[in-house]
Amino acid sequence: MKTTDHLARTGRLAVTGSALLVAMALQILLPSAAEAQSSSAPKFAIIDVQGVLRQSTAMKSLNQEIEKLRNAYQTELRKEEEALRAADQELARQRTILSAEVFAQKRQELEQRVATLQREVQERKRSLDRGFSSGLTRVQAEIAKIAKGIAEEMGLDLIFSKATVVIVKPEFEITGEISKRLNQRLPAVSVELPKQ
Repeated sequence: MKTTDHLARTGRLAVTGSALLVAMALQILLPSAAEAQSSSAPKFAIIDVQGVLRQSTAMKSLNQEIEKLRNAYQTELRKEEEALRAADQELARQRTILSAEVFAQKRQELEQRVATLQREVQERKRSLDRGFSSGLTRVQAEIAKIAKGIAEEMGLDLIFSKATVVIVKPEFEITGEISKRLNQRLPAVSVELPKQ
């Protein structure tokens, strides 16, 4: 019996001793693992892309140029519309003196001019939209290059858009620096209209 009790106690001590050694080893290893995790934690920053676009001198110049072109197109359009209205009034005045065939032919020609003008208006609108999109793409590409450069300088692993973040400490924001560099590198963007 004594031998059995002695073996049981010895076995418990061995298990307890092994557990103690494992626990001590974990205590020694755990701080190293925690330190390794904290040193390998990803470094990140936040950028307010919409804020950068609002502060961008390039976007302001792009918007101004688009607005200038739009106003010029609208002035042209008003002249064309006035000419068509005058032609329509003249045709209505001549209705009683023209034969039915001649009147129908002139009416058809006038309707073709109206349809052509409508197509031109739509094409100019699409052209302005494409010109704006092209300029915006250039600005966004430059923002991406600047962000990549800042990420390399600061050793960042990730850059999040502020639109996807609910709360952020100000020290994580790089919006101001990106805006500053963007305005230096790309002060203006001209509208490049597609060839028609």
